[in-house]
Amino acid sequence: MIIESLIKQKVPFDLENTRHVNLYKGFLSSNRWGTRGCPFILEFPYLTIPDMIKDKLIHKFLKVKKAK
Repeated sequence: MIIESLIKQKVPFDLENTRHVNLYKGFLSSNRWGTRGCPFILEFPYLTIPDMIKDKLIHKFLKVKKAK
């Protein structure tokens, strides 16, 4: 039951959400997500959440569109 409540609290990373970006900045400076752990859902095809966020940020700021 505890695991279920933790999973339900996780959300997809939103590049437009300033709070999400600031949480990632904090992770980069401290290598920790905080007391509650990582709040984001890992999306396919990524293997780690930090790499997923880094890739999303790179694509956004370099204006790269993914091929379908």
